[in-house]
Amino acid sequence: MNRGIRLNYYRFKPRNYPIITSWLLKYIVEAFTRGLRCFRVTLDLGITYTNICIESLDDVALGDLRINVRDALNIVKDDTVYVLSGNDLIPIKFYDEVLRRFYKLRALGMNIAPTLEINGIHMHRIEGTDPWSDAVIKVRSLGRIVGGKVLDIGTGLGYTAINSLRRGAREVLSIEVDENVLRIASLNPWSKELEHVKIVLGDASKVLTYLSDNEFTHVIHDPPRYELAGELYSLEFYKELYRVLRSGGKLFHYVGKPKQRRARILKGVKERLLRAGFVNVIWVEEALGFRAVRP
Repeated sequence: MNRGIRLNYYRFKPRNYPIITSWLLKYIVEAFTRGLRCFRVTLDLGITYTNICIESLDDVALGDLRINVRDALNIVKDDTVYVLSGNDLIPIKFYDEVLRRFYKLRALGMNIAPTLEINGIHMHRIEGTDPWSDAVIKVRSLGRIVGGKVLDIGTGLGYTAINSLRRGAREVLSIEVDENVLRIASLNPWSKELEHVKIVLGDASKVLTYLSDNEFTHVIHDPPRYELAGELYSLEFYKELYRVLRSGGKLFHYVGKPKQRRARILKGVKERLLRAGFVNVIWVEEALGFRAVRP
C-alpha cells in the first residue's frame, strides 16, 4: 500500500432541471389529443410526478418554466436526454476532443433510469432489463450488506453505489476515472443520491494501492468491457481487491457477456480470482458476474 498520498475526492453536487425526452413530449401530445387537459407527468424520468393542465400544445407550463411542445418535438427527436433551462432545451451529450470520446445520456423511456453511452457503447445492461434493475441485482448478489463498508469500482451514474446505501451499507467509497461521467451524473435525477457517497476521482488500478488493508466488507467491481480496460481484469488488480477486503468479505465482479472469446475470458477471470486468493468463486447468471469470498 502506498502511504502519504492524498486521494482526489470529488464533491458531487446534483443539478436540478426539468428533464425532457421524446417519450415525455409524445405522451403530452397523445394525452392532449385524447381530450385530456389535466394529467400527471414526470419531469425527472419517473422519480416523481406532477399535475399539469394545458389548453394548447404551444404553451405548456412545466413547473416554473414553459415550453412549446410542437417546437420541442422538432428538437428532441432521438433518445438523448435534454434539460430545460430557461427557454432552452439543452442535450446532455458532448464530444471531448482531448479524450476523443462522445458522451450521451440516453433515455430508455419516460420513466426509466437512463444509460450512459460513450462512443456509442452503452455502459449498462439494457437488453431484457434496465440500468437500475441491473444495479439492484448486482448489489443483491452480495447478500446482506447492512452496516458494511462497500468499495464500488466504476461509479458511472452511481446506480450500484446508491443501491448499496439503500440496502443498508454504512459507507460507500466509489472510484471513477472520468470526470465527464460525473458531470453527466449530476444532471441525471436517478444519480442524485450520489451526494451521499464518497467519490474518488482517479484510475482504480492506482487508487487501490492507496487504500488500507482489510478496509472493506464488500467490493463491487463493475469495469468496462474487457477489451476497453484489460488492466481491471488482471491478476495484479485482483490481488489488490483481495488485500483491501476483510476476511470473510465478498466481491462481486461484473463481467457481462463478452461477444468475442466469451468462454476463454470467463475462464481466465475465474482462474485469476482463485490465484489472487479468493474462494467460493461462483458465476451468478442473473447478474452476469462472479461472486467470490476472501477467506
